[in-house]
Amino acid sequence: MTVGPSGCDASPGRFAYIHLLQWATDTTIAGNRATTRIVLFEEQRWRADDASGRVIRSRYPGANQPTDDSTYHPGELDGPIGPIATDPAALNAHIDATQPRFLGPTAVIRGLVSLLGWRTPNQAARTTVMTVLRDTPGVAYHGSVTDRAGRTGVGVSATSDGIRFLLILNPTTGELLAYERAALTPPPASDRTRPLVDDYHLFLVHTHASSSDNS
Repeated sequence: MTVGPSGCDASPGRFAYIHLLQWATDTTIAGNRATTRIVLFEEQRWRADDASGRVIRSRYPGANQPTDDSTYHPGELDGPIGPIATDPAALNAHIDATQPRFLGPTAVIRGLVSLLGWRTPNQAARTTVMTVLRDTPGVAYHGSVTDRAGRTGVGVSATSDGIRFLLILNPTTGELLAYERAALTPPPASDRTRPLVDDYHLFLVHTHASSSDNS
């Protein structure tokens, strides 16, 4: 796997712009019965280095839940201030601020999703991400993995308590294509026989924008 240049490296604008689809489990309880289904969300995210920005989130099917359009002032978005760090020690500190490193390699995967899912890292930052993954014990590599958009990437994962956290990365640029959380082991008394993907993020666009106006 290499970390080469990407089209987003030269795109101007103070906002990182991310467009993604998310498949997530939604559990409803009626009486003594719980019903779980997969719900699709679509998000557009704008984030500036001062943690200001905008998020537009839609749910499909919409039912009685309209699209949410929220604007955030400086410091109101979660996570460290600033772009993705280009130094491994600084990036590890940012990861630790979102997912404590003492929780093991799964914290590194989840922390990177929290950072990469809201920022558009440049080539130097993507190289640092690869360095941190390489130097983290317990991280597994899966070779070629296809995401839900049909793109082939490199799989990187960590597993704890039967839950696998997987990143799918572009093999030539290191950009994040997708993230998957899967329960590999059925819970006790469950009739489930296969792994269950209960959260999946498909990143369609990582670029920059000069404003948070999507018109």
